[in-house]
Amino acid sequence: MAYKELNHNAFLQCGGFGLPGACSPDGETNFKTTWAVEINYYMDLGFLPPDMQYFAISGRAGFYGPKGNSNQPLGPASGGTPSKTELNSEPIRLTFDASKAVWGAKYTHFVDLWVAYRYWQNKFGLDHNSAPGVCTLAGGVSTNSCTESSLYSGITVKF
Repeated sequence: MAYKELNHNAFLQCGGFGLPGACSPDGETNFKTTWAVEINYYMDLGFLPPDMQYFAISGRAGFYGPKGNSNQPLGPASGGTPSKTELNSEPIRLTFDASKAVWGAKYTHFVDLWVAYRYWQNKFGLDHNSAPGVCTLAGGVSTNSCTESSLYSGITVKF
């Protein structure tokens, strides 16, 4: 796919949190168009005994190419930090179909409870190995802020 990121960032806006001489009048960030590949899968765990067939696994991964200078549109006044390829993934999600378990097959996926693992490398396109002051401290020590690795859970309700 082609991927284009446009967003508003108050930290870049002049008169707000922006640095004098290195700010954007409207706070808009307009990155270059790049490539993207997204992959999804879903599988009911039908091999379980009939009284336990309420579980499914799923996952996704998105790869997004470099989108230009991370400091766009601030230009040369802000220096330059080329963005890197991003990997934003949820390789595994275990879902329990609570509505099917309680009210029967007619109500499949009305209420799902799930737990998942997320891995996001080069978060927002920032190079996790070498974005000075953001992803690494002086001397190349990682701040662990440009790679996310987390376990989380949730509930999905269909209306």
